[in-house]
Amino acid sequence: MGAVKKNGKTKGADEKRFDMLIKSLELVSARMIETITANSQLASSQTPQMREMFDTWIRCVSGEVARFFDSGGEVALEKISEATGLSRESALVLLTALDRSGKISIKKVTAEPGSGKNSDICDCLLG
Repeated sequence: MGAVKKNGKTKGADEKRFDMLIKSLELVSARMIETITANSQLASSQTPQMREMFDTWIRCVSGEVARFFDSGGEVALEKISEATGLSRESALVLLTALDRSGKISIKKVTAEPGSGKNSDICDCLLG
C-alpha cells in the first residue's frame, strides 16, 4: 500500500497503526458513553410499577420457554428463539435461569463451531 502523506510528511506503518488505535478508542469511548447513558435512563425509570411489569413479562416468557420441555427431550435453541421472538442469547439466558430455579433440568448441551463473531460487540467497533 505504501506510505500515506499528511501535511507534506510521509506516515509510517507505526503512525498508521497508532491512528487506527485512536479511532478504535474513540469508537469504544462513544459506545461506553452511549451504554452508560442508556443504563442511567433505564435506572431512573425503575418505578415499582415498571419493575412489576418487567417481572411479569419475564415470568410469561420464561413459562413459554419452559413449555418446550414439558415432555422432556431436545429442542433447538433457534426454535425457541423464533417461537418467542427472543434472540438466541436471551433464550439461552432464560434457559439457564429456568435450570437454576429448578423449573427445568438441563441434562445435555450440544454445540458446534461458531461464526467467530462476538454478538455482544457492535459491528461499528470492528471496522
